[in-house]
Amino acid sequence: MIIWLHLTYKIPRKPSSPRVKVWRKLKSLGAFHLHETTWLLPKNPYTYEQFQWLTVEIKDLGGEAAMWQSHLILGFTDEELSQLFIQQINVRYVELLKQLNDQNIDLISLSKKYQRIKTIDYFKSPLELEVREKIRQRRSELK
Repeated sequence: MIIWLHLTYKIPRKPSSPRVKVWRKLKSLGAFHLHETTWLLPKNPYTYEQFQWLTVEIKDLGGEAAMWQSHLILGFTDEELSQLFIQQINVRYVELLKQLNDQNIDLISLSKKYQRIKTIDYFKSPLELEVREKIRQRRSELK
């Protein structure tokens, strides 16, 4: 059984920069947009701490925020939600694979991008291995 963290928030519409900042942070964490202002992450020490910090930050920005944890009872299954996270992270992996196929690449930059994506690959997408192998292949080609 997976324990899920939820974050809900409201931020004043104007100025828009605080809302954009929060949205970017949620995207960078790989949070799943469940409903309007409800975002979801699987609970682990990293995600718990990040949602805590974000809750405080939202309040500091003049908004309202609440964080809680739950497990599923009805509706979605843990497997279905896990697959939604994998689909979401696969978009990033596919983009990275395309960039790795370009002729002129900055392999250091793409390797760092891979590490950031891997950090939020909470359910171990099968594409991660493909990307890792492609990076190894490109390294050997550039030597």
